[in-house]
Amino acid sequence: MVAGMNFRASFFLEVYRNNYLYDTFRPMYPLFSYFGVGLTNNTNYYPLTFLIIYIFISCLFIYSVYKLLQQVFTFQKLTFSDKLLLVCFSILLLMSLYFITTNRLEIFGWLSASITHLVPIVFVFTSTYFLIKEHKKLDYLYLSVCVFFIGGAAEHIAPSVVAIIVSCSLLFFYGKKNKREAFQEHKELFLKLAFFSAILTLFFLFTLVTPGAWYRYYNTQQYVKIHSPERSLEILNIIKLLCRPYKLIAFGFLVFTWVLFTKIFQVKLRMTIPWKYLLASLIAVTITTCVFCVFAYKTLNVDRMWFVFDVTLFIVASILILQFISARNLNFFLTYFGTAYLLLTVTLFDVRHIPALYKFSTEHDKIINNLQQQKEGELIEIDSFPPHDLITQTGITSDPENHFNVLFCKFYNIKARVSVKHPYNE
Repeated sequence: MVAGMNFRASFFLEVYRNNYLYDTFRPMYPLFSYFGVGLTNNTNYYPLTFLIIYIFISCLFIYSVYKLLQQVFTFQKLTFSDKLLLVCFSILLLMSLYFITTNRLEIFGWLSASITHLVPIVFVFTSTYFLIKEHKKLDYLYLSVCVFFIGGAAEHIAPSVVAIIVSCSLLFFYGKKNKREAFQEHKELFLKLAFFSAILTLFFLFTLVTPGAWYRYYNTQQYVKIHSPERSLEILNIIKLLCRPYKLIAFGFLVFTWVLFTKIFQVKLRMTIPWKYLLASLIAVTITTCVFCVFAYKTLNVDRMWFVFDVTLFIVASILILQFISARNLNFFLTYFGTAYLLLTVTLFDVRHIPALYKFSTEHDKIINNLQQQKEGELIEIDSFPPHDLITQTGITSDPENHFNVLFCKFYNIKARVSVKHPYNE
């Protein structure tokens, strides 16, 4: 709603200017928000524009994973049916990431969080493909495009990527007697890594030194001081956040996805990755998240702050699973059991949302249509409003003068004042 009102009140470039001056400068966010809520003032079209954005994000993610799978594994000549299966496994891996995240709904269901957290991760996968693929000059152009989407998002994502590249590169050269020879052997890869890291760092630093970034930082620190007791149990809260029960289900989903993958395609990893690179990546992401959290959030107990950690954990777990099962001859019982497990998980955690989402949208549209017909200035009290869990829409309260109530009315062009007798979030 906030993004929608910003674009109604200002031009596209003016939104960028205000973002630069008064908020954390995330240049990617206004761009995607414009396509979501800025192209039209008619809220009836927003479900369609949101759907198009999510389809684009999902397709790019699936394509990136699809291309990475071809780079990482030793495939024989792929037939058309093999390629379709590979796309299916790319979708399964995307779903695995959905299950393994600390807050699936917030990242995958809320436009703001998905733009600033999910989209840059999609481009991290895309840039990884251009980094490890056969060298071409155009790769540098594609990497430059990826930098905009990675560096122009949440503050901790770009430095996390750079921290992983630097720490793993140092580990690679550490202990090698002839470092020059090691560099020459992988020269094209390290040149692309250096280029990518350099421009990503520069772009990130540009977003960090803007007036809006420090304005947001100052306000955040003031808020932290007021609510300091909440930070005293932060470590315990983070541990609970990262150890939720559904993560165990997620690891099971990931294991059986890779079991089916290796069983169907009979492939092996092109190389074995030592555990020290995996551990270094997790440590680098954890430290970076803790450091850059202070720029935009009052506490580390914000679920979406740990999305990059979840993604790194997803990659680390995938590598460990693959290296474990590649050396073993798996029987068909495990394959059949895994298939049943995947189908059951998808049914329970995905399909079950459809009736609830349909009920929400039906009730929501009925209430909105009724409110839009009321007279200007008239106080309208509705008994309740549909729970907003499925779309993480800001809930309205019993106070008609509340900021969110007023914004809600402006967003949907409601002339009356609105109060909720039994608010969902009170």
